[in-house]
Amino acid sequence: MIKDVSLIIPCQNADTKVHKLLRSIQSWEIMPNEIIVVDSSMNRLSIPKDIEAFTKKLNIKLLIFHEKNLYPGHARNIGIKNSTNTFLAFLDTSTEPTNKWLSSGLSLVTAQNSEGVWGSTFYQADTFTSKIFRACTFGAKPIKTIPGTILNKSIFNICGLFIETTRAGEDGDWMSRAKLQRIKMSSPEEILEYDQLHFMSISKLIKKWFRNYIHTAKLPFFSAHKSYYYYGMSFVAVLVAYNWNRVLAAWDRDSIFFIPNITTISVISILTMYILIRGIILPRKKGVSIGFIFPINFILIFLISALLDLTKTVAFGYSKFFKN
Repeated sequence: MIKDVSLIIPCQNADTKVHKLLRSIQSWEIMPNEIIVVDSSMNRLSIPKDIEAFTKKLNIKLLIFHEKNLYPGHARNIGIKNSTNTFLAFLDTSTEPTNKWLSSGLSLVTAQNSEGVWGSTFYQADTFTSKIFRACTFGAKPIKTIPGTILNKSIFNICGLFIETTRAGEDGDWMSRAKLQRIKMSSPEEILEYDQLHFMSISKLIKKWFRNYIHTAKLPFFSAHKSYYYYGMSFVAVLVAYNWNRVLAAWDRDSIFFIPNITTISVISILTMYILIRGIILPRKKGVSIGFIFPINFILIFLISALLDLTKTVAFGYSKFFKN
């Protein structure tokens, strides 16, 4: 069945993935009558004859826009501006929707009289390394994403378009604006799958984290205050502990205020709390199983998480000193 929906797909140097996604549309319960691919590759995207044939046969309008080196938000905006339908659906080349994704989303919008339905993405991890990376980052629960989202086009008159000048964070920024404007959105029933963690190495992960947080740190919706509070409170705690016995007990071991090894105790306490939070508490909150965390994986999860936190902190500092 064909519905009046515009499907918008940004892509960059991902011809094979785009072809796979476009071919999968033939098996969907409901297909869009308009597909807009915004290609920001160095070389223009080619469309195989079988894809052209099926879209022509079903009278699906297939539009390809090519402009080099676009950021995701800019590419989506081109799709939005050139769409002709009331409802817009968003995918990207690294997420795989179910055959029921579009039909389920449209049914929810109708049944709940909402303005759209959020995307929901599950990050696949089948190898030990990818599971560790997932535990340190996205977690084992589906998370809300722009890919998979279906929206009434009129929402963009209220919330505005995506920020075009940032490589990452434009999705979170737009979702925060939708929340601020109290846009009525439905929760999805169908989950998209993301499989790129399988191809991730620690060096690639760190580079991605640094790149993304340099861009994200500059956006209005994002706040690094929680991280700064933790580091600041930790520094104050160590400073107080270091001076405790000198100020309150005057180094008198018989004083009721004298605490032996207080600086060491405070440092160990802060480190222990950090290990518990990053190695156990946050992964559990994100759906990582106890069986995977224990008996020793929490150590590796903590070490990689600490490295990513350090990368994030450096990115924050870099973005402050090099704002332009």
